[in-house]
Amino acid sequence: MKLLSKVFACFGWALCTAFFCNCSQDSVANGTGSNAGETELAGVITVTGPSGEPLAHAAARVWILHDNTIKIAYEDTLNESGTLEFKSTISREDSTSIQLIETHSGDSLSAMRWVDLEKKPSQTLTADSSVPLKGIISNNGNPVEGATITILDKFTITSSDGSFEFESLPSGVHYAFVESGFGKFSYQMQTGLAESATTNQIDLADSIFTVVEDFENWATRQTLLGKSFGQGWWFICTDSLQGGGSRTSEDLRSPNTLVSGDSAKNGSSLHVKFDIDEETEGHYGVAGFAIGDDFEEDDMFSFYDLRSATAISFDLKGSGELFLQITKRGDDGSREYHKTKPIPLTDEWQHVTMTAEDFDTELVAVNSLNFMVESDAEIFLDNIRFDGISPSMWPSLGMRF
Repeated sequence: MKLLSKVFACFGWALCTAFFCNCSQDSVANGTGSNAGETELAGVITVTGPSGEPLAHAAARVWILHDNTIKIAYEDTLNESGTLEFKSTISREDSTSIQLIETHSGDSLSAMRWVDLEKKPSQTLTADSSVPLKGIISNNGNPVEGATITILDKFTITSSDGSFEFESLPSGVHYAFVESGFGKFSYQMQTGLAESATTNQIDLADSIFTVVEDFENWATRQTLLGKSFGQGWWFICTDSLQGGGSRTSEDLRSPNTLVSGDSAKNGSSLHVKFDIDEETEGHYGVAGFAIGDDFEEDDMFSFYDLRSATAISFDLKGSGELFLQITKRGDDGSREYHKTKPIPLTDEWQHVTMTAEDFDTELVAVNSLNFMVESDAEIFLDNIRFDGISPSMWPSLGMRF
């Protein structure tokens, strides 16, 4: 436990340890749902343009995500000061603490942000130029013609080569619904990607999944999943934070942390080398990410219930051996650490899947995932997914204190 406590300290959250250990299981609650037939949706939205001027008379909408669609729960127009105070009653079916606030002025300026209006009802957004989004839909590698892709209230149809394009959307990660003869499924798609990026290239033959990270647009050092909700920060560290002798070749600020070309799986991949000082007590090296805020005053969720995930999967190559570790909250409120058996690394890419059985614990109240080494290693990592979890399910899996 001493080693694992040191590993968690590199998150910068060590001061929260006492709080976690003093909490009971009863204080963990799912962040969605309502006990009544109706619930109140209320808040204040203020929107400015790129230069700080009020986005007067722009359209503002609050969206709610469901398993197979995203629908408008409230819509109105901003006043001359770019502000809208709203209050609405929504049905139990639509009741959720997580909503998407979206605003637009024609097709020229737009903004969106996922928020928990119960925790933070006052929101300020900055609208910027609307941007295009391109992608390809295939099935077993064959282009799918005539599939309908819906993002917000816009839709488009794939052409004969399976390609599609939206001309103007708010910048960021979108929850897109793809409907064809193969069914209707939700996927994450991202604006501002190079045509070679795979994020918006969807193969319908894949099983249901949520992409955590594919490293195609990693400028903010957030996971793809985390960009939606302001969470999901990556970290790379060793026992050197506690005075140990282990070192890593790169940190998150280095451009060499990402590789492309022949060294990458596709597009870009994470690359980290660890020089582990095995004479240091509790030696380690970690590349990992949080999926929850882990703070009492979090704006979003602290943990996530991943029990519906059939596996945590990723692509991996390198040298040495690696453990996958999760941090979670136990039944007694204490912080727990669970890791798999070591995974031998090879020069060839391998697709790795880990289930709850590999951690010997339920994947409930999970806060972070760590790729951990205890001896010298070189890691190439890509395409991290939660298999079995549809992206549109994600907001309903959040948990908090």
